[in-house]
Formats: sequence, C-alpha cells, structure tokens
Amino acid sequence: MVSLTVEESLAVLQTLPKCAMNCMVGVPGAGQRSMDLCAPQPQETQDWVMGCIKKNCTTPEALFTQNATLRACGVVPNVERSWLPVMTTFLIIAFVAVVLRVANRLYTTKTYWWDDVFLSLSLAGSLAYASLHYEAINHGYGRDFWSLSPDEINYIIAGAYAGMLVFHAARMLLRHSQILFYLRIFVVGNSKPVIKGTMIANAIISVSIGLVLALQCIPVRFFWMRWDSTQEGKCLNNAHALWITSVLAMLLDAWTLLLPLPYVARLQLSLKKRVGISIMLATGLSILAFSIIKFWLGITTLDATNPTATFAQVSMWASLEINIGIICACLPGIRLLFSNLLRRSGWLIPSSIGRTQHISLSESPERGGKKKSFPESQIRITTTIQTKATHTCTDSDSHLPLHSASMMGAIHPARQELGVVANAWA
Repeated sequence: MVSLTVEESLAVLQTLPKCAMNCMVGVPGAGQRSMDLCAPQPQETQDWVMGCIKKNCTTPEALFTQNATLRACGVVPNVERSWLPVMTTFLIIAFVAVVLRVANRLYTTKTYWWDDVFLSLSLAGSLAYASLHYEAINHGYGRDFWSLSPDEINYIIAGAYAGMLVFHAARMLLRHSQILFYLRIFVVGNSKPVIKGTMIANAIISVSIGLVLALQCIPVRFFWMRWDSTQEGKCLNNAHALWITSVLAMLLDAWTLLLPLPYVARLQLSLKKRVGISIMLATGLSILAFSIIKFWLGITTLDATNPTATFAQVSMWASLEINIGIICACLPGIRLLFSNLLRRSGWLIPSSIGRTQHISLSESPERGGKKKSFPESQIRITTTIQTKATHTCTDSDSHLPLHSASMMGAIHPARQELGVVANAWA
C-alpha cells in the first residue's frame, strides 16, 4: 500500500460520490488524523466510515468508493483461479469417458439406446456449464467484488443464474440416464414398476426444482440485479430455497444410487466382480459427497461480501459432481470395450473354454405357452448350454455362475424372470 500526499488525497476525494466524501471528511476527530487516505486508521474510525457510507450511499456508490480508494492506495485485487484446472481436467476426462462408452456400444451392439442419449445430453450440459464460467472470466469472475464495475457484476451474476439452471438440467439428465440403464438391464421380480416409478418421480421433482430455481425472483432479472439497492423486486429467501432444492436433489441422487442394490444382491458373482461393483458404488457415493460439500459451501457463502471470488469454489464442486457422475456411468462400457479389444488382440484369455455360462432366459412352457419378448439388450434364459470358446462381451451379457442343478437343465421356474446384466456392473 502506498502513501498519498494531501493534494493526492483531495484529488481522490473529489472523484467520490458526495455521500461518501461527506462520510470521510465528517468522521469524528478528522482534524487530528492524517490527511493521507492510505494511512492506517483505528478500527473504530474504519467502522464509523463504513457504517456512514452504508447508511447514506447506494450499493453502486459504496462499491465505487471502495474501488477508487483501494486502487489509489495501490491495492491489487485478488483473483481466484484454483477452480479452473480442476473443472477443465474432469470435463476432459468425462468427455473421453462418454466417447469410449459410445465406442463400446457401436463396437458390440451397433445400437445407441436412450440411456446413451440422456448421458450425452448431460455431457452437453456439463460443457455448457463450463463454457459459462470460462466466458465469465473475461468479465472478472473470481476477482474481488470491489474491483468490478456494475456491468461486470450484472454479467457475472446473470451467468451464475444461467449456470445454475444448466447444472440442474444436466444432473436431471444424468439421473435419467442411470435410471434408463437400470430399466434396460434389470427385468427381475418387481424391478420394472419400481424403476419406472423412479423415472417419473425424477422427472416431476426435477422439473419442480427447476421452476423454483428459475422463478425464485420476480421479475427474473432481479436475481442478478438485487445487489443494487436501487432496483425493485422480490425473491424467495435464499437459505430456504437452497435448503429445499438441494435436499430434494440429494435425496433423488441417493435413491438413484441405491436403487439397484436389491437386484445386484441376487447375483452370484465372483470376488473380482463384487470388487468391481463396490468400486462403482464408491464412485457414486463420492458424487453424493460432492453434492453435500457444494451445498454446505453454498449455505456458508450466501451472505458473502465478496461473492464473485467465494462462489468460484462452489462452481468447482458442482463441476466435480456432474463430471464424476458422467465418468461413473461410463465405467461399465469402458471396461467391456477394453476387455473385448484385449480378447481380440490375444492379450486376454477367455475366462472359460468349452462349456460357458452364457444363459438365455425364455418363458417356460408351464406359463401358458406364451413367449415373452425381450429387447435385444436383455438376456433370455433357456436351458441351452453354449460351447463357444470366445465371445465378444456387450453390456447386455450375463456371466452368472451356474449351479449343478442348472447345468442339468433344472432351472427353477421362479428364476426364469431373471434378466440381470452382471457384466454391466463388473
């Protein structure tokens, strides 16, 4: 911090709004203190001046005063950029993961199902979310609030509003992709009604949350202009809106994550495949953890005096939440893609030679003779034992270990509805 002469201090004072200048020259004991605006002042003097400016000046006038005096004293604004490499790195990894997942689908089944569509849309949302933040950097995002012009502040907060809606849409699409994935691979017991009910609940609750977020201020533009005390409008209580929307979203995430556990528990899997499933679930739990951290940071920074810098950290955790969610959804397809490539290249020996445990499940004659149709991506169980030594895995294959009774063709009728794709989780 530099020192100013009397003439330099007077020149700075003349540039300030009248309300602020009156507060600075009218401070008690002004005749006994230095005329250097940059000289250290007692805390009680600083508090008196700040209280006077807050009472008599508008927010833009107070901001201009702080900007002019700090810059005159040589104070350099802080710039928060630690979030940028984290957001960029995980966005690139998520993009590569989706490309590999799509490559696996086209390589094995030549089809592109609805869960792939919604996952791709979620990635597009993540790209849009990051793009909004990259653009906001050019307008001072991450810089100290006092160093910004009113137009820059409006632009940054309007971008944050758009980013909030884009993020929420991307998370809804990601949950929908996961639910559609469950719908495609699980056809056991009452799984379909439960999964379809979850899909409907996700759509209704997510749209409701989106409407609350979008219309929390009337008029809408008041969301990014309410920092200016001269503007008029109404908004929901920030804390209440954040609590309601965040808790509902986290409950949806938790339910979506735990939904497949009862069906996966019925599978007879090797230790290797159980470890694979555990890793996937741990990755899913990390998404929920990021959501909780983001929520807590959002609550603690609601009344921040330097929002353009402090909210950059919230954005970082939000980007981690969505990008790691995308990566987690792609893990099964990536595993199968590399398994197939290694098999084709001869680096990976098939797990079984001769007799294999590839099973198709079909409707038994005892059930009225009607044949139940399944999508190509599901498994039909019959008592036919295939004798192929090599096999290209798809995310619709089942590698379920057989009991001796099953090897003899004595599959219990109650298990003939089983169509769970074990390989998708291993």
